Amino acid sequence: MGRFKKILCVPWYKQLVIFSLVALLIYGAFRYFVTQSTWDEAENLRAQAEQLRRENALAQIASQRINEFRAAYARAEADYADLKALLPEQRELTNVLDGLLRNARGRLIVRRFTPKDDINQDFYSGKPIEVEVSGSYNNLGNFFADMATYHRIVSITDFRIMSAPEQASGRTIDAQFLLTAYYVSPERLQQAVSIQKQPNQTPPAAAGAR
Repeated sequence: MGRFKKILCVPWYKQLVIFSLVALLIYGAFRYFVTQSTWDEAENLRAQAEQLRRENALAQIASQRINEFRAAYARAEADYADLKALLPEQRELTNVLDGLLRNARGRLIVRRFTPKDDINQDFYSGKPIEVEVSGSYNNLGNFFADMATYHRIVSITDFRIMSAPEQASGRTIDAQFLLTAYYVSPERLQQAVSIQKQPNQTPPAAAGAR
């Protein structure tokens, strides 16, 4: 009580400072002992919310990547289906060669149609055929045009065109060229299918998503 009377005896502005300090001490003690747990809980909730936002962002990124992989896989499957339609299997090669021979005979006089040893590439093979024909420029040009739009993959290389030694109606030129029909073997077909299936695997980024 005596100390309180001493405080009352000091000037009013000093009393204001003293009472302000006391009020701050009381407020600090109140906050520490009464509201600190509430503040801590609020901070924990804010931290959890931030963590959930980060995890949600990662999950969205992973989901987007999965969709991109699925779209890429669908495109690869479509491209592969188109390529398979143009690239026959080995067991179909005989039918393809017969079709090429019929096409040539429909426009030209076929003097030679000799299959050679196969050539092998990474995922496909080719059957070269040495061809000699006689006919007219127009019919030879039409045959080449047919090969350019043929429903299977073929190529024509090493061609030579010469005037026919004996000119006759419908036969003014002789031609030699290498006709190659491409195909895929069962082993290479299975290898290509395995490679096409790889994009369907779950990407690593998705493993940690929730």
